[in-house]
Amino acid sequence: MKFLNKMLATFDYHSWPEFGQSLLPSSKYGWTVLSAGFSLSVFPFVDRVFGLDAYAFAVLILVFIAELTSGLIAASIRKEAISSMKLSRFSFKVFYYLVLIALPYVMAESFKSHGRTAAAFMFDWLHLFLLAQIILENVVSILENLAVISGKDKTHWIAKIQQKFNNLIS
Repeated sequence: MKFLNKMLATFDYHSWPEFGQSLLPSSKYGWTVLSAGFSLSVFPFVDRVFGLDAYAFAVLILVFIAELTSGLIAASIRKEAISSMKLSRFSFKVFYYLVLIALPYVMAESFKSHGRTAAAFMFDWLHLFLLAQIILENVVSILENLAVISGKDKTHWIAKIQQKFNNLIS
């Protein structure tokens, strides 16, 4: 907890409630219920654009947050400077991941609605492939960060998984 408090202070937050208000600024004005209601109304949009229900999309966002958080902690342990440029790169990457998830899904749905099943099948497959690949890349990144955080070589957890998989198939 001491480490987390120190990290919080490096971002010029003096308390966890202050950090919470920066994440939910509407709470300062009593708009949290209103903003939560708006968020719930966005879920149908999320389903139509990304092909994911609210829970799957929320977990995807949590994976992005876990990658960011574990990356910040690992960078701190490696004594790397945390810069706005790196945060911008992360935001850029998440934006393009979301585009790569949405594009084939929306195209598949469009082709389905026009009775073009071959094209719809191809885009459905591409949607699932890209979604699985994006999740895999984020999990690998999180595992690398967790290895650094736990004081192990960056490849420690990946090597363990590869070893278990190789033992399973042999």
